[in-house]
Amino acid sequence: MKLRQPDVDEAVGCGVGVTEKIENDRMRPSSDLYLRIAALLGFSMHDLRVGHLDLCGSEPPPAVNTSSPHLQRVVDGQREMMCVVAPDGRVLARNAAFSAMFADKVAPENFWRWALLSDCAREAVLVDWEKDWAPYLLEECRLLFFRYRDHAAVHRLYADLTDDLRLQTLPRVGTDINGRAGSLRHAQFGTMCVRTLAAESEGCRLLTFLTESA
Repeated sequence: MKLRQPDVDEAVGCGVGVTEKIENDRMRPSSDLYLRIAALLGFSMHDLRVGHLDLCGSEPPPAVNTSSPHLQRVVDGQREMMCVVAPDGRVLARNAAFSAMFADKVAPENFWRWALLSDCAREAVLVDWEKDWAPYLLEECRLLFFRYRDHAAVHRLYADLTDDLRLQTLPRVGTDINGRAGSLRHAQFGTMCVRTLAAESEGCRLLTFLTESA
């Protein structure tokens, strides 16, 4: 059934006549309204991205609860330590090299909480945690909070981080973890220098820890 303009107005919860104004270039919708209209009309992901780039000059915010079922295959194909992290910190995929970093090869279920709140990360695994790791990881989480402000799990994560007294003392560094070098204590190989590469796919962070020569 073809939707009329008043039907769209009602379905997306905007004012009467708003859709007509948008279609006739007499009004530019907000990002949120555009996404609601796109969902109602069944835009393809390609058309959604093109429209959002044209309207807002940026990519649309990715969905927080979706991830490709093929990510585990991608991770397993990497020789270096690698994991896929959801916006709320859940580790959605990891390879054997990443798991081997930890005692008994048991990787954490939530990467952000482990890296920023656990004694294991602070005192044992991430060398110079307060200087080389935490400030940059915290910037990653700060960005996620602003991107997913309405997502309950992301909101709880960020609230716990901002309540932590030790994290409160860290300086603002103005950049995230991507490309940063640091040292970690590997359960099998001891202390090693790694460079962290952070990429994004479908709202998830793909973290790769490249081993570098000392």
